[in-house]
Amino acid sequence: MDNPKIFSAVILGGGIAGISAALELARLGQEVALVEKTPFFGGRAANFCCKATDACQKCGACLVDDRLKALFQESRITLLPHAELTGCSRENGLFHLVVKQQPEVINPEGCVDCGLCYEECPAADKGAILTTAVTQNHPRYAVNPGACLYFQDGSCHVCQQICPPTAKAIDLARPAKTLELTAKALVVATGYRPSDPRCRPHYGYGRLPHVVAGYELEEMLRNGKGPGSRGAELPRRIGFIQCVGSRDQEHPYCSQVCCAYTLRLARLLKHRWPEAEVTSFYMDLQETGRQSPQFQAEARREVKMVRALPGDLHATPDGRVKLRYLEEDTGQPATADFDLLVLSVGIGPGEDNPALAALLQAELTPDGFFQAADPGQRTQTSQPGLFLAGTAEGPRDIAGCISQAAAAARQVSRYVKES
Repeated sequence: MDNPKIFSAVILGGGIAGISAALELARLGQEVALVEKTPFFGGRAANFCCKATDACQKCGACLVDDRLKALFQESRITLLPHAELTGCSRENGLFHLVVKQQPEVINPEGCVDCGLCYEECPAADKGAILTTAVTQNHPRYAVNPGACLYFQDGSCHVCQQICPPTAKAIDLARPAKTLELTAKALVVATGYRPSDPRCRPHYGYGRLPHVVAGYELEEMLRNGKGPGSRGAELPRRIGFIQCVGSRDQEHPYCSQVCCAYTLRLARLLKHRWPEAEVTSFYMDLQETGRQSPQFQAEARREVKMVRALPGDLHATPDGRVKLRYLEEDTGQPATADFDLLVLSVGIGPGEDNPALAALLQAELTPDGFFQAADPGQRTQTSQPGLFLAGTAEGPRDIAGCISQAAAAARQVSRYVKES
C-alpha cells in the first residue's frame, strides 16, 4: 500500500461489533478496512457455545457465525488480521494511520488446515502456533513471532519442513509489514477483557481444579470438551456464582451479561443431563428485555436459585468443592458441595484501552471504557470522525453489540457523506 486509497472508515477490532459495523458500512456502499490484533476474526464471542435446549435461548452465538461467513464474502471490506495500530495523525479531516502487520508465515492460498505444523511444533505449548476452532477463519493456524523459536534465534524450521509438499504454505522468512492507511472515519471496536476470576481469591480459581470461569465452560462446550463429553465424568452437582468481577468496590458497574449467560448455561446443562443438580448463587437478577421475566421464571423451575454470595471455598477429601454461604430467609450459615463450580465473570475494559486512547487522543470513563459523547446510542466521541462500537464503549451482550455497531456504522456513513 505505497499509495493507499482513502477508506470511508478503518475499524479497529475484528470481533462481533467490528464485523457488524464493517458489514453495515459495506451494505451502505462504503469501502472499509478491518484491523484485527489477533490472527483470527470473530473475537471472544466466536468461542461461545450455542445454548439451545428444546428451543432457541436467544444467546446470539449463531449470529457470530453468520456474520463471519458474510465477512469473508464481502468485497468492500479489506481484512488485516494480526495487525495493530501504531500511529495516528489527522490532516484536513482525514485519519492517517500506521498499522504494523505480523508476518503472514502461513499462506492462506496454500494452507489445507492439516494441522501438522501445530502437532509437530516443539514450542506449541508456549503459544508458537496459534489455532482457532472457528471454521470460518482460514487458515485456522498462525505462527506467533513472539513465541516461535525461529523468530527468537533462527534455530527451528520444523513447521516449514513438515508442511505437505503439495501445499508449501509456510515460509518463515516472510517479513512483517508496515501499512499506511488513510480514512475519513475511525471506529474503535476493540472489545473487552473478561474480569479476572482471581479478583475473588477466596473462590479458589487457579487453586482448585474444579473451579472454572464462565468463558472457559463456554469454550469447552463449543469444542465438545465440557461436562459429560467423551472420557469426561459428568458432574452430578454444578454450581454457578454470579457477579464475579462486577458490582464490587473495585468494579461497581453491572456487566449486564452475566445473569443471562449463567441461566442459559445452567438450563443447557440441566437439559442435557436432567439428573444433574444445578444451583446458581446470585445477588440480583438483571432484567435483559421484555421476555426476561418469563425466561427467569422458566429457569427457576429447572435451576435452584440461591440469593446469597458464598464466602470461602475449599476442596473436600472426595475431590469436590465445598462452599459456605448464609441462608437468605434465616441468615444461618449453610454449606454446599459441588463437583463443578462456574464463576460468572463480568466484562472489564480492554487492557490496551489506555495506550490506544492516548494514541487517538480519546477519553476514557472512570471504569476504563471509551467515553461516548452522545448519551443515547453511545456511538460518537467528542472528536469528529471518531466512533465507538460494542464493548469498547461499555458492557453489552452479543445482540446489543450488533445493534449498536449497526447504529455506529450509519453514523459513520452519514459523517462520510457530509464531510
